[in-house]
Amino acid sequence: MLRVQNKYAENKVQTRVQRVKRQRTERIGRDDTTIPRAVHISAEVHSWNRFYRGYAIHSGISLFNVLPRFYTSSSSTCFQEALQAVALVSSARQLHQSGLMVRARQHYGKAITALNAALNDPVLTADDSVLVTLFLLSLFEMIIPEFLTSGLKDPVFRCHIHFEGALLLLRWRAERSRDSELDKSFLTFFSHICLMSMFINYEPSFDAKWLALEKFAAPWVKGPLLEPILAQTVDFKRRVHSQVTISHRPSRIEVIQLIKDGTAICENLKATATSVKSSSNPDLPSHQQPTAFNNMFEVSTKTPEAIARCLYDREFDPSLGSMILEQVCGEICTVLGLDGDHNMAEDEIGMAYRAYSIFWPLVVLLFSSLAGEKKRAWVQEKLRFIGETSGLGLATFAAGSLHTFRPA
Repeated sequence: MLRVQNKYAENKVQTRVQRVKRQRTERIGRDDTTIPRAVHISAEVHSWNRFYRGYAIHSGISLFNVLPRFYTSSSSTCFQEALQAVALVSSARQLHQSGLMVRARQHYGKAITALNAALNDPVLTADDSVLVTLFLLSLFEMIIPEFLTSGLKDPVFRCHIHFEGALLLLRWRAERSRDSELDKSFLTFFSHICLMSMFINYEPSFDAKWLALEKFAAPWVKGPLLEPILAQTVDFKRRVHSQVTISHRPSRIEVIQLIKDGTAICENLKATATSVKSSSNPDLPSHQQPTAFNNMFEVSTKTPEAIARCLYDREFDPSLGSMILEQVCGEICTVLGLDGDHNMAEDEIGMAYRAYSIFWPLVVLLFSSLAGEKKRAWVQEKLRFIGETSGLGLATFAAGSLHTFRPA
C-alpha cells in the first residue's frame, strides 16, 4: 500500500516538474518573440528626416543637395545647432507644434552663439560647415515670417539678414585661396536671391542687394555673375526704373526704344525657356547634369525643368500677356503637383525645395499690375498652400501682404 502511495506521489511530482519546465520554456519562447518596447526618437532626429525629405532629396538646387554630407560628428557646433534649428522650425510650421517652435528658437540662439565663437577662430572660420551655417540661418528666417516684421529695420536685407555676413565670409575665404564647389554654389544661390529680389515690385531698394553682390571679387569668379539673357533683363529693369524715377518725363524716342528693347528681351526669354530640357539620364553625377537659370538648377528631372521654364517666362513682367500668364500658371501647377498627373503622396518628397523655387514667380505674379483680381486670388491660394504644406512661412507672409503693398 505504501509503495502504491509513493509511486503515485512520485508521478505527481514528476508531472508537476514537467509542467513547470514546459511553462518555463514557453515563457522563454514568448520573451524571444515579444515585440520590443518602442524606440524613442528625439524630435530633432524626426525633424531632420522631414527636413531632408523636403529640401535635400531629389533637389535640383546644388546647395540643398550638399546638406546631408555635412552633418557628421566632426561638423562645427554652429552648423549642428543651425541644422537642428532649421529642421525643427520647418516641422513646427508643418505640424503646427508650438513646442517644436520653442526648441527651434533655442537651437537658433545656440547656433548664433557658436557661430560668433567660430568666427573669432581662424581655423574654425575656414571650415566649410561655417559657410553652410550662414545659409541655414538665412533659411531659418525665411521659414519664420515673424522675422520680417519684428525688429528688423534694415529695408534692404530685412528677409536675408545674414546676406552681408555671408559675402564677407566668402571674401575672407577667397583671400585665403579657398576655391571649392561649395563657394561657387553659395555665390550662385545668393546671386539668385538678389536677382529675384529685383523683380519683386514692392521692395523699396530693389537694386541694393545686387550692387552689394557686384562688388564681390574672387580669383575663382570667372566672367559675369549672370548669363547673358538674365544680365540683359537686369539692365533693362534698371533703365526702366531710372526713367520712372527721374523728375522729367522721358522723351518719345526713349519710350519707343524701351518698348523695342523690352519686346526683344521678352522674346529671348521665351526662347530660352523653351530650350530648357531635362537630362536624358537622371542618374548621372551632379556635375554632369545640365543646368539652367544661371546654373542655379540641375535639370535632372521634369520638376527642375518646369521650375526653370517658369522662372525664365516670369522674369520679365512688362511684356506679360494673357497667353504667357496662363503658361506660367500651368508650369506652377506642374511644379507643385497640382496638374492631376501626380501622386500627392510621392509629391510630398521635395515639396519644400519646390515651394522655395516657385515662391518668387508667385510673388511677382501677385504684385503684377497686369494680373487681375481673379488671378491674384489664385496666386494667394497657391502661396498659402505651399506655406501650409512646406512650412515656408515667407509664402504665408506674402499671401497676406497683397493689401499691405500696392501692386506696381
